[in-house]
Amino acid sequence: MTFVTGLTIHKLGTISPSSFVKVASAINLNHIEFDPTVFDDIKEVLKVIKAKQTTLHAPYVEDYGVDLSSKQEVVERFVKDINSNKMHLNIIGVVIHPPMDAGGSLDLFYDRIEQLPLPLLENMPYQSWDEFLFFVEETKAHVNCKLGICFDIPHSFIQNGLEFLNLPEYCLDHLKSPKGYIHLSGGSRYEDTHFPLITEGELPLDKIKTFLRDIKFQGTITLELAPRNLKDINKIFRSLSIIYSIAGNKRKKLQLIVKRPFIMRKIRTLPRYSDSESFRRE
Repeated sequence: MTFVTGLTIHKLGTISPSSFVKVASAINLNHIEFDPTVFDDIKEVLKVIKAKQTTLHAPYVEDYGVDLSSKQEVVERFVKDINSNKMHLNIIGVVIHPPMDAGGSLDLFYDRIEQLPLPLLENMPYQSWDEFLFFVEETKAHVNCKLGICFDIPHSFIQNGLEFLNLPEYCLDHLKSPKGYIHLSGGSRYEDTHFPLITEGELPLDKIKTFLRDIKFQGTITLELAPRNLKDINKIFRSLSIIYSIAGNKRKKLQLIVKRPFIMRKIRTLPRYSDSESFRRE
């Protein structure tokens, strides 16, 4: 079983995305999922990025105050930034939540989806598979482009409990392709914590490992982790090591073990960055 492993990277407090990209480059990370804050720092990111591919996570109301249906100019700028940088970043897809802006427009939502490279519709916590498939079918009916899915494992765990890996055939077909895309983190049964895999998470990793092998997964797994402080970075490296073991990637795991002490020292000296117009709400 061979698949691509990556991490989410975004601005953390006053630490810029490019500072974390330097760390990702030092450990030869093959994939990065950015949030919209990457475009606050895009010039520096492009100087240091070495990942072979990236994805973007579109803004959503809970954390950003807007989504792809919103009428604000900041969303238009996000779409333009993606298209201006999709070749430089090798963007293979954009993760998208259902629209939740009460003042938004579904026409805008569908129009913007059509402008993005491979929209990846993501299943939500407290959303049944029937509801998710309805969202997919409604979107397919209103856009003239191919759609993929982002299977968020912790989201399904919250909604479906120990049946979290019983997916509809439509979703399984997408996951079995080379473009299959998965979010993974150490979530709890009732809260989407985005913890590293070795902390308070309750997800049964053995079941996930068996599932990936059964479907011969060959796509991309993104560890969607949200460090609360710099100490969590070490736990993130340990999470990466776990996924490399599942993928049978001994070379990557060994590289990580060897480089981790040096990188942790480097992280403690990360330069600070502040931008009052950052997309993400602090």
